[in-house]
Amino acid sequence: MRSSRLAFVALGLDHAIAGIEVRDRLAFADAEIPLALARVTDPVNGLLDQAAILSTCNRVELYGVARSRPDERRLASFLVGYHGLDTSEVASMLYIYRDDLAARHLGATAAGMNSLVLGEAQIQGQIRKALDQALAAGTAGAELRRLFESAISAGRRVRSGTAIGRGATSIPCASVEFARRRLGTLSRSTVLLIGTGETAQLAAKQLVKRDVRELLVFGRAPAHARRLALTYGGHAITQDRLDYALTRSALVISATGAPQPILDRDQVRRAVARRSGERAPLLLIDLSVPRDVDPAVSELAGVEVHTIDDLRGVVEGALLRRRAELPQAFAILGAEVARFTDWLTRREAMSLA
Repeated sequence: MRSSRLAFVALGLDHAIAGIEVRDRLAFADAEIPLALARVTDPVNGLLDQAAILSTCNRVELYGVARSRPDERRLASFLVGYHGLDTSEVASMLYIYRDDLAARHLGATAAGMNSLVLGEAQIQGQIRKALDQALAAGTAGAELRRLFESAISAGRRVRSGTAIGRGATSIPCASVEFARRRLGTLSRSTVLLIGTGETAQLAAKQLVKRDVRELLVFGRAPAHARRLALTYGGHAITQDRLDYALTRSALVISATGAPQPILDRDQVRRAVARRSGERAPLLLIDLSVPRDVDPAVSELAGVEVHTIDDLRGVVEGALLRRRAELPQAFAILGAEVARFTDWLTRREAMSLA
């Protein structure tokens, strides 16, 4: 890009580089994002003129636009220091992309090409949400908005023009298959589903396909839990019945956006103690980042805790076929990045006229 152009930058880390423990510590809850965006774009001490934060179970990334080349060390310090960490703890895990490469990276991410499950579609909505949050915070100008919209368009074009997402599994689907392999069958199991968002809904759909004996649904918003339970023939559980639900369940799948753990060590310990006669451990699959299950729970006897990073083995089987689609996917992506670059060139030429 010519020096007269605005500078674009993407900085962060993802599942391919950083484990769940690191992503957990760097993750942004929805409520934290407006303040973080305000700080990084502060007119006096800010590092960027425009900014958006993409924080999902697989990645934490900061996207920005500035009038001059942003200092990557200061950006890294902001991203890491916001959560009280020292940059040296994660410096080797951070990647940075600039200008056209930032656009290419976001487009590839939107197409599911950087996901744990190659070709998964949920990331499209997550990128749209990140843009909406930046727009609501007033930190997304025309350039950043166009960057994100071009990436979303690239993701759609890759999916329609290749088979990268055809028959692709999803994280919720992989989690249910993982549980089936661990338990042998789900037809005799009571399953507690914690969460009512898109991930939980997809998990509920997969659980019903597996003919679970009983589906219990717990959510922070009781009305949403009742709606999800009704849709899939389950039963909604209120906070006062959560201990009861844990006791009778063989499997717990949790997927919320809560900033703090939903299940703590003492709560799970009590539930395990009441599961008299159960030889199989209580299986907990935590799909959230930050995690819904306190890491200390894994220390308990009679409990088996897994995170999203443990699902790799489930999705590996289908990857070879989808990887064959990558050359065509990158060709489509390159064309979309070129369109974005042309738009930016024309826009800047008009502003200089």
